[in-house]
Amino acid sequence: MNASTSHHCGCGAEHLQRTVWRIAAVCIGWYAVILASQHAHPGPGLRSAALGVHLVSLAVGFGAVLAVDGLGLAVLAGRSRLSTLLAFSARAEWLIWAGFLGLAVSGTALQPDFGSRWTAVNLTAALVAAVNGVLANRLRRTLPAGTAAGRWQDLPASVLWRAGCSAVVSQAAWWTSILIGTLTS
Repeated sequence: MNASTSHHCGCGAEHLQRTVWRIAAVCIGWYAVILASQHAHPGPGLRSAALGVHLVSLAVGFGAVLAVDGLGLAVLAGRSRLSTLLAFSARAEWLIWAGFLGLAVSGTALQPDFGSRWTAVNLTAALVAAVNGVLANRLRRTLPAGTAAGRWQDLPASVLWRAGCSAVVSQAAWWTSILIGTLTS
């Protein structure tokens, strides 16, 4: 089954349980990164390398997010097809998560200031972005069969609302984290 044909109505308990486990894994990973950051004491060379990895990971992860959201806007404007968006977002997901993981791991060596409110907001924004990513994946995977062949105007209002909220939350969380990281580094 390829990305364009994997859309099916997965509204059952199995899909919900899988989503809950993924959110739990994200939260545990988030907490592990915070613990690792508190105990990391990198030298200047490792910190410089971590900053490079952090910036590359940002370009990969957030770049993929922007590409998916940009294609979503093209679909809304009638310049692209819904099937293209769904297939592209399925393929781009690994780039988003790879970038996110790279940001998390490299961030442990950047010596965040845990006494700062900005750090708390940044970490919260990262958690929100990750949980939202899990929920966006669930939304894409649980679309009714035949959705990819249809038009976005044919989608139920609840799906459009959830997709729109997901995109707004994603952008808000990523941009919050980027701005805080830029202003506090």
